[in-house]
Amino acid sequence: MYSQIAMNPVSLAEETQHASATIFLVAARVDRALEGRRLAATLVGETERDHALARRGAHPDVIELAPPEGKEQVGIEQVRQAIRALQFAPVQGGRRVCLIPRAERMTPEAANALLKTLEEPPREVAFVLLANHTADLLPTILSRSRIVRLPSAERSSDAERLRDRGYSDDEVRYLLTVADREGEIDRFAEERIDLDTLRAAAESQARSLDPSELVVAAVAGESILRRAALDEVLRRAARRDAPLLTEGVRTLATQGREGLFAFLQDLLTLCHETARAETRGDAAEPRCPGAACIAIDHAHRALTVHGPTEAILLALFLSIGRDSDGR
Repeated sequence: MYSQIAMNPVSLAEETQHASATIFLVAARVDRALEGRRLAATLVGETERDHALARRGAHPDVIELAPPEGKEQVGIEQVRQAIRALQFAPVQGGRRVCLIPRAERMTPEAANALLKTLEEPPREVAFVLLANHTADLLPTILSRSRIVRLPSAERSSDAERLRDRGYSDDEVRYLLTVADREGEIDRFAEERIDLDTLRAAAESQARSLDPSELVVAAVAGESILRRAALDEVLRRAARRDAPLLTEGVRTLATQGREGLFAFLQDLLTLCHETARAETRGDAAEPRCPGAACIAIDHAHRALTVHGPTEAILLALFLSIGRDSDGR
């Protein structure tokens, strides 16, 4: 169902030329508008002028659907207007492109309207949808689309910058994992920082935080503190810490959908790393991370259908606690 491709215009156009709709799975903190326009540029035409206009968001054959100012979702009328416009022949490119940088923000009605068009797509039209996770989209849309997971083009460049500063390979891997939000890696690439000291201080601070402070740090803290806070959240969940299950859950539920999904993605990454460490036999303490990964995925899916947020988060933390002690 999935493919992973190199990020260059030739391979991208070849991979998608026979698909009316392509869903690109991107990292959680990618600039969706910028990345979506770059992708649309490779599909709309063959000339450099076409590519330049599309990258600027100014190509007449690229229709971009985003939530209107002051709104959080793409509505059905926006989709209907786009579908009507797509019935016309391209103005100057080889084909028309409908770009939806945040596909998960379509209302159910808008998504169903798009689905009807995907079943019988207009000729010379490509649909480009960006999402973080397949669970964010309707299964019926997924079934009618090609799904491509995009690798991060910046990671190898960032790794070289870090090595040039004298970081070890283990330190580079750690930093590329935790400092993954826009601009975070620059702090470490500009000068060599003693990571052992920084991590120890962050871990000590995380242990001292009350539940509300802890979950806020786990969602929006500085990179090293954010990772330490996530680790502490797992520890407290594993021992069914009552304040985390009450005050912490209530605070976490107020962080907004983007914050919650970023939190779950970061928590999932940490659990995957812990699972690998346990497989190697060098984990600091056993935590049943495989079961936690399943619980996190269930929570993510439940939140995508707008379930009761506090109840979903409470169930997640209780599942982690149950999996840790076998009950």
